[in-house]
Amino acid sequence: MSLEITHIQGGMREFERTGIYPEYLLFNLPGTRQNWRIRIKQTPQEGVLKTKGKALYEYSFDGNWCKYRIVNDDGSFSEWRGSDDMIIEMRD
Repeated sequence: MSLEITHIQGGMREFERTGIYPEYLLFNLPGTRQNWRIRIKQTPQEGVLKTKGKALYEYSFDGNWCKYRIVNDDGSFSEWRGSDDMIIEMRD
C-alpha cells in the first residue's frame, strides 16, 4: 500500500508561541485511519513510522523529497519508494 506524504510548512499559532517556523511531514495510509505527523528537526532526517510499537515504515527526508520503505515481518526492508506526488502545503 502506498503512503500519501504532505510536507507542511508554517503555522502561526506555533510561530507565535515558540518563535520557530515549524515544518512537518504528514504520512497518510489511504483506506485506513492510520496517519503520522512528524516534526522536521533537521535536514536530512530519517525515522521509523510505528503503530502499536511495531515498525511499519522507514522514511528518509532530504529537505526537498521524501522516500520510504516497508519494514517486513522478519525485520528486513523493501526497496525504497518515493511518493509519486508529494504535496507541499504552506500555512499561515
